[in-house]
Amino acid sequence: MTASMPPNQTCLSIAHSVRRPGSIRPLLVGARKALSCVAAGAVLMAASACAGRSDLGYASLMSEVPATRAIVIPPPGGPSVVAVLQQQYQDGLSQEIALSTASRTTGQNAFYVSLLNNTAGNMEVPNSLSLPSMTPDRLQREMEERMPGVEMETSLVYVQNRFGPFGFATGRSSTGDLCLYAWQQIEPGEPAIFVPGGAISVRLRLCDADANVDQLLRVFYGYTIAAYYRQESWNPYGDPPSPPQHLGEKDAPMYPLGLGGSEGKATVVRRRTITERMQPVTPSVRVPRRTIDKDTVAPAVPSPAAQPEAAPTSGYPVVPPPPAQ
Repeated sequence: MTASMPPNQTCLSIAHSVRRPGSIRPLLVGARKALSCVAAGAVLMAASACAGRSDLGYASLMSEVPATRAIVIPPPGGPSVVAVLQQQYQDGLSQEIALSTASRTTGQNAFYVSLLNNTAGNMEVPNSLSLPSMTPDRLQREMEERMPGVEMETSLVYVQNRFGPFGFATGRSSTGDLCLYAWQQIEPGEPAIFVPGGAISVRLRLCDADANVDQLLRVFYGYTIAAYYRQESWNPYGDPPSPPQHLGEKDAPMYPLGLGGSEGKATVVRRRTITERMQPVTPSVRVPRRTIDKDTVAPAVPSPAAQPEAAPTSGYPVVPPPPAQ
């Protein structure tokens, strides 16, 4: 049994046979064999190249973007943005905006934001974004997932920020940190039938070791939405509110609100003009004080019979008359 020859030696032998003088038929046969050898070598080279290359795939479509591309920006003085993870959809995008954490509770403080371009999108289309309704069961599952082990109590107090009403829950972790979970969905009050206006969903998970409820709520009161879609139909905020009823009218003064402990009370700030400051000051007339000498005996009070119409002296207490005898 003969051993098979390597492809390169086979090609060399075929080429050597082609060079031999003789008839034309062996020459044509050798040429065909040479062409088939070249084709086989090309196939082997392509197969080896494919075997050496591998494309790396990821199970998640989430990618990190710069902090300047965050949809939601915390208020000034609030927690800083650490990282932004973004996932793109056909009809919107979602972001997990990680915030600086100063707590001992397991988990990461973050904003969870979804920006929907078309509220009438088809959910059967792959890679589409959906904003489910905010039911108590769904919100409870979100809190258990993002704050495991923390007993959260939903507040029944009505609150709202610049984007409308929102809800929140608070709880104390096993490490003593105070935690807040707030939720809000921004969409037009009246649904658009022909041209959907989009929607925004916002969640906040925030735990802090030294903050109180007011300080945690301040972050949700003061956040700003810094992203939008550049199309005329996209408007999840609805129509702008009308100005106050008495704005610009006469006989309707408006004063700045007081600060500190006088919130809600109108404070009148009196402005002194230059003319008022230049007016001469009229000296007040001083009334001489009556002094009583200690060595002087006070005069006797006259009887009502002697002076029935005498009035009591100014500056002295009224002494009742003695009983009639």
